[in-house]
Amino acid sequence: MIPKQIHLCWLSGDPYPAKIEKCLASWQKHLPDYEVVLWDTKRFDLESSPWVKQAFEAKKYAFAADYIRFYALYNYGGIYLDSDVEVLRSFDPLLGLPYFAGAETAGTIEAAVLGAEKGCDWVKQCLDYYEGRRFVREDGSYDIRMLPEIMQEQIPKLKPIVKVEGGLEALKRKDLDEAVCILPREYFSPKVFDSRKVELTPDTYAIHHYQNSWFSPKAFAYYRVRTFFVNLFGYRFVRSVERLIRRK
Repeated sequence: MIPKQIHLCWLSGDPYPAKIEKCLASWQKHLPDYEVVLWDTKRFDLESSPWVKQAFEAKKYAFAADYIRFYALYNYGGIYLDSDVEVLRSFDPLLGLPYFAGAETAGTIEAAVLGAEKGCDWVKQCLDYYEGRRFVREDGSYDIRMLPEIMQEQIPKLKPIVKVEGGLEALKRKDLDEAVCILPREYFSPKVFDSRKVELTPDTYAIHHYQNSWFSPKAFAYYRVRTFFVNLFGYRFVRSVERLIRRK
């Protein structure tokens, strides 16, 4: 059983922007009996993770949150939400599952909305990726690899990722121990990153608004083009091309 806890990571200490306030208000509206656990520098020990400490010192808070979400879910269980996620309905129908996750537009896992029981094995697999890893590389550059790609790489080392057709009822009929079963993107990621178009369905629980405050204009342009090619040719093909370009 997934506990009624929402994990929120906000490390900057800055006031919430208006768009974030709107999203947080939707949590209160639709999840009034859920406890919101704020992960800030008072709750999380920065010294416990070189990755988090370096990302925090570089003010790349989103990358620090990449680690903290898995830490919180593995050690406490509950639901992790990015601050720019707008909730549209209660998560109660999902709490009886051992975990839940959905796809994003590009087909990879939507990392902004994740639910799991305490001690979830694939959450630990993702958490272990950061063991001994540093955010600042030896050449001084930042390791800004996107979390959905990391999850797509790490989870299959433990068990396969299976995209479930037929939604929540079909998911409940799956063996959730044998594979990590992913709901369709309309559940948690109905907003298209490139066009910003929102495609709601009766199955939509939340909208990830992709604020991406850490993106530079160059990064925005790159990932919009990249998403286009992922949709056109598939994730594996695009990743193989990227690896080839890096080697050259």
